[in-house]
Amino acid sequence: MFFINYDNILSKSYDEKIRILRRDTLSILEHAVKSVDPYELVTNNVKFEHGILKVFGANGRAEIESQKGGKRRLVAFGKASLAMAKALETIMDIDDGVVVIPHNQKGEKLNLEIIEAAHPTPDRGSIAAANRVLEIAEKSGENDLFIALISGGGSSLLAKPIKGITLEEKIEVTEQLLKSGCTINEMNAVRKHISAIKGGKLAAAASPATTLALILSDVLGDPVDTIASGPTAKDTTSFKQAQDVFKKYGLWSRISENMKAVIEQGVEKEGGAKRPSFKAHNLIIGSNRIASLAAREKAETLGYNSILLTTQLEGESKEVAKVLTAIMKDIQQNNTPLSPPAAVIAGGETTVKVVGNGRGGRNQEFVLSAAMSMPQGDDGVVIASMGTDGIDGVSDAAGAIADGFTIKRALEAGLSPDEYLQDNDSNTFFGKLDDTLITGRTGTNVNDIVVMLVT
Repeated sequence: MFFINYDNILSKSYDEKIRILRRDTLSILEHAVKSVDPYELVTNNVKFEHGILKVFGANGRAEIESQKGGKRRLVAFGKASLAMAKALETIMDIDDGVVVIPHNQKGEKLNLEIIEAAHPTPDRGSIAAANRVLEIAEKSGENDLFIALISGGGSSLLAKPIKGITLEEKIEVTEQLLKSGCTINEMNAVRKHISAIKGGKLAAAASPATTLALILSDVLGDPVDTIASGPTAKDTTSFKQAQDVFKKYGLWSRISENMKAVIEQGVEKEGGAKRPSFKAHNLIIGSNRIASLAAREKAETLGYNSILLTTQLEGESKEVAKVLTAIMKDIQQNNTPLSPPAAVIAGGETTVKVVGNGRGGRNQEFVLSAAMSMPQGDDGVVIASMGTDGIDGVSDAAGAIADGFTIKRALEAGLSPDEYLQDNDSNTFFGKLDDTLITGRTGTNVNDIVVMLVT
């Protein structure tokens, strides 16, 4: 069962009509996540024939000849690294490699070295992983092929602070940024400039070897220099932009003096600083768009008039949710932009500025806000949002689901939805209602999926 608590979720339906809507919502979400299975994405988009490696990406393609006498070196890091590496092992022989995974991630055994590290904040394992990955890169020669399998979560799993910054300082900054409400693009702009491996530095270390990066994107718009903080891509950001992120979110006065000094020195020097030179192919083989399109396709097969609203959903979670429920009301009242039965699919990644002391994540906070603003006492509406990695914030849930009777059930149970929202405690709220979505780690990561059904 994809959703571990599937039966519980359906059992909370007010009537048969809502039970069917909840069932269909879960089916659509499951189909979306399975469409971005890392193993399948690699085997479907990577071919090795007659000594030539062919890769088909959403942003282009590459054909790379495996040089006679050259080594094939592999590094994989991120939430999808295990499955991606397993798939590549079935396609070609690897001479040397390491796979970096989150602590306690389960999966098939590999013939490659495995290192565990922490997410979403780095730990000592992250440093050990970064050092080992750089060691393999630096051994690469001109005739070698250096392959990087990159997926979301890689920024935390590989951590090598730049000279002048300690791991503890990097952890502190990561935690501050996670709570600030900044976007992943902004966070990774900072990460690249306090790291000795991100922002193209890994590919530079592998030079003069040819670098090939196969990427599962967890960043809106799929910018290759931002995914996992762009270790194999030329950096398009600056120290000044990193400094601006700190100032924008009121963090500049709260970071360590060492951190300030590194950023300020970078700002002063970067005008004349030489960017690292390297040869790299960065190809996107998995993205939120693939999952969102699969969700829409599944909704259509279930008989819903369906629309993929966007794959660029962003902003404060609780406010974005109100936009979706406004569309829900328009569908009901005006048949706009679709006539019922309707399915609205949206992909992306919202943010939460943490001001309370509760437990939750952006998806659960989104659904709590939606539950409060959707038509009440209506058995024709359901909305759900989940992280495709199976993890939402600091909880064991992937997301949550709500319908027109969620708030009624909460009030009857003595719960104050507004208080839980204000305390950023959405996980506790939905946990008490048995409306969290529990999948465990899915082994992939392409942002979030929202499914809204209206009849």
